[in-house]
Amino acid sequence: MDHKKSMRNQLIRLAYSLVFFIAFTAVAVLADLLSEGIRQLGVADFTYYLVALTARLMLVVDVLLFCYAALFSAWDFLKGQTE
Repeated sequence: MDHKKSMRNQLIRLAYSLVFFIAFTAVAVLADLLSEGIRQLGVADFTYYLVALTARLMLVVDVLLFCYAALFSAWDFLKGQTE
């Protein structure tokens, strides 16, 4: 019974993680779309590059956090299988 509860907790944690990463990615994509929109408005290049860089940094951080979470979840799952 404890194994089923542990498996359910891992699936719930995975679902919450996926929602978080999808939301974080959506914000980064919106920032990238915003940078393209303000570029067409004719704002200063500094502002455009600042918003574009922010969007790309957010995507990099999102990918790194996703990899960390996936590795942690896999390690936790494998550790639970051996016990």
